[in-house]
Amino acid sequence: GTSKRRGCPRGTVPAGAQGHGGAMAAYNDEAVPVQQPSAIQVPSTATLFVGNLAWSTTSEDLKKYCAAVGNVLSVEVQSHADTGRSKGWALVTYSTSEEAAVAITQLHGHDFNDRPLNVRVDRSNVEQMGGTLVFVGNLPWSTTNEQLLELFGQFNPFDVNVKTTMNGRSRGFAIVRFDTPERAEVAIGTMQGFIFEGRTLDVRIDRPLTDRRPKRAANEEGGAEDAQEPTNTLFVTNLDWKSTDDDLFQHFSQAGSTPTSAAVQKNEANGRSKGWGLVMYETPEEATSAMVQLNNTDLDSRKIRVRFDKNVSSS
Repeated sequence: GTSKRRGCPRGTVPAGAQGHGGAMAAYNDEAVPVQQPSAIQVPSTATLFVGNLAWSTTSEDLKKYCAAVGNVLSVEVQSHADTGRSKGWALVTYSTSEEAAVAITQLHGHDFNDRPLNVRVDRSNVEQMGGTLVFVGNLPWSTTNEQLLELFGQFNPFDVNVKTTMNGRSRGFAIVRFDTPERAEVAIGTMQGFIFEGRTLDVRIDRPLTDRRPKRAANEEGGAEDAQEPTNTLFVTNLDWKSTDDDLFQHFSQAGSTPTSAAVQKNEANGRSKGWGLVMYETPEEATSAMVQLNNTDLDSRKIRVRFDKNVSSS
């Protein structure tokens, strides 16, 4: 039977699920410039991430621009510690979360200094909330958070996040967070292999972030790195404590292939960086190319070390 996999669970049909040729059109970069919010949804925080800034944009410039839609309390354009050069993104805090919601709808995708802004909720607090993380891959590039929330709503996730690049383009996957492992497993059992807009979803526990800590210290000692078999995941060390997932993703996007994920590993107790991260590519060949090109390059004033992750099978 095809009833389980064709269309949406329990009779729900998210907007666009029955579109004609939508999935193929979505893979044309020009067809989907940035993720567009479909409605005003009040976030749980008044702080916004504003990405894709022109390198010359200052905090004062951005504050004047953002103040047109609400009362701005602070703007911090992020910069590299060694050079002072902008990282191309900022944190903007409004006086209320309602004003932040309006700012997302009014400013996201609009040109500022000749670049379309990527405006979304700052997710640093959400990332520290934990929960059971479910990876949802092979999404059409046009999929929005709202569509994904509607698709997974029956399983009661507390957060849904379609991952995007700094300029707002979808990376083709999302992370859905559940408050219990049981709810996550039910969602995986129902949605793995589900066909959405002509694409078969890959739904599973988020593997890149799990169960690596016990082995890592031992792996740091010795080990002939040149004898490693290639995998699609890279282990990146000597990160600056302030480097973020976005910093890591953007740096590894320079190698000719876009990573499927990039995650700075955090201390569960305080949310601080452990100084290392994992970067995953579609294939071992893409990972190999990135390792060759980016090992010993500078990221946030530190020379990073890159090798294959020893805890991943090459199969």
